[in-house]
Amino acid sequence: GDWLTKVLEGSAASDPDFTGRLLSLHNKTRKKAGPQSSKARLGVIRSDYMLSNSVIKQIELNTIASSFGGLSTRISKMHAHLIRRFDLDFEGRRQPENDKLIDSLAESLFVAHEDYLSKNGIESAVIIFVVQEGESNTSDQNILEAALYSNHGVRVERRTLQQIFSEAKTDDRSKIFTLNGEDVSVCYFRSGYAPKDYEVETDKAWKAREIMEESRSVMCPTLGYQLAGTKKVQQELERDGGVERFCEDEEEIRRIREVFAGLWALGEGMTKEDKRAAAEAMVSPEKFVMKPQREGGGYNFYGQQIKEKMEEAGGAENLDEFILMERLEPPKQDATLLRGGRVEGRGPSISELGIFACIYVSEDGEELVNDYSGYLLRTKFDGVDEGGVASGFATLSSIVL
Repeated sequence: GDWLTKVLEGSAASDPDFTGRLLSLHNKTRKKAGPQSSKARLGVIRSDYMLSNSVIKQIELNTIASSFGGLSTRISKMHAHLIRRFDLDFEGRRQPENDKLIDSLAESLFVAHEDYLSKNGIESAVIIFVVQEGESNTSDQNILEAALYSNHGVRVERRTLQQIFSEAKTDDRSKIFTLNGEDVSVCYFRSGYAPKDYEVETDKAWKAREIMEESRSVMCPTLGYQLAGTKKVQQELERDGGVERFCEDEEEIRRIREVFAGLWALGEGMTKEDKRAAAEAMVSPEKFVMKPQREGGGYNFYGQQIKEKMEEAGGAENLDEFILMERLEPPKQDATLLRGGRVEGRGPSISELGIFACIYVSEDGEELVNDYSGYLLRTKFDGVDEGGVASGFATLSSIVL
């Protein structure tokens, strides 16, 4: 609420057309709903980590469009089959079970769906997958869609934000959200996390987001959850008192802080530590990554790019939309990577671990889901800065421990 607004106001002012608009819409819908209202919240979340000097450190927390749950399940099964088929020896190490990942994600959506039906006295409804125009990641999404129907008998409709504006309606009194006359229980976002999702028919796309947020349908995620996953929030939580604001258990606080990498603010309000890190980044930019409030890969600045960006902006104090993060040093392993059914190459690689979890809190505050779901592993060649699979930088892999 107010804390989120305060944390993001600098980033919003520097990035008015995206972060600013998300925050403004979040505050507008909260104010409209009133202080006593409560909206159900569903999170399909993935926290990404790397080993650095033999210690696991968090890269980021993805609260919207956390992808590859479906394909990771298939990849794990394929690798398990190959290990058995060719009697591969990993010196007593084993591949962690990951078979339940996609079923867990489907189960969380189903729990939210059933709770919505119960709370609103509705017999049936569909779930909307909010997707991008010309979606390229349909294979992963289709696995989740199939699990929802085969496990729970719930149908999915796929729509872009622009299509939702044209085809959906919300009843003024009940706030029941319908698509072509069918009630919608859950809106599951696999888009809406990047400016490009709003570039076509911009006003319609943003209005569709507003209509959904104000409706009684369950958002996955709400605007608040989406904004909570920004890099700026991650950086503010790392500050003294950040985690302590939301957690009182000293052991939990210690364990959370153990996985934090070094994080520093840029822009107005920089502390002495932030200024010291920014000065070091000008001298030794290879030790840092500069990150904007964006998801999806391809937006970060590395090495000499950081110095050039700071100089272009006239100093770190003019870069409110960015944060600085320490650059991690993961161990390297020789790997053969495949893409599109062909060997992309062989050589030293590094990997990033993603941990999926689901949480669902009903409108009356009851926590109905709060579970670990499974994992993904992304592997890329050493020397490749970015790490997204859909954006073409990495490939899906499996763990052997």
